[in-house]
Amino acid sequence: MTAAIRSALSTVSGAARCRIAPARLYTTRPDVSFNELRQIIHGVGSSPYRLIDVREPHEVAAGRVPTATNIPLGEVAAAFALAPAEFKVKYGIDRPTSSEETIFYCRSGKRSQDAINQVEKVDPGLVIRNYRGSWLNYAENALGDKPLK
Repeated sequence: MTAAIRSALSTVSGAARCRIAPARLYTTRPDVSFNELRQIIHGVGSSPYRLIDVREPHEVAAGRVPTATNIPLGEVAAAFALAPAEFKVKYGIDRPTSSEETIFYCRSGKRSQDAINQVEKVDPGLVIRNYRGSWLNYAENALGDKPLK
């Protein structure tokens, strides 16, 4: 290998090292399954949580998961940037903290992931999870009499 090639490779390698982004420090955890969500909302276990429905109000009017608070996707980033007192006044619940899980859902899972991406930028200390199956999965599974496990 010639000196010119070694020099070029060294420069490229050094430049690549400079562009490496820092590791994500977010505390997002694995997706929530229907059975896990069902246990959470029915109080099986003692994990504190906030369940956030990011659908539009007209979608929520057709049904929602019990205990959920509606914060439409278009408001999520601004909502999580609010001071705790303002958040409580506007949404009727305490602002989520890092001592509890914040679980997002929507109709099918895409908007809830978008909400997670927005909130991670505003408050990276939150423990955030996605009920990826979202409302469609909940409505399909919650209609039967399935025992809690």
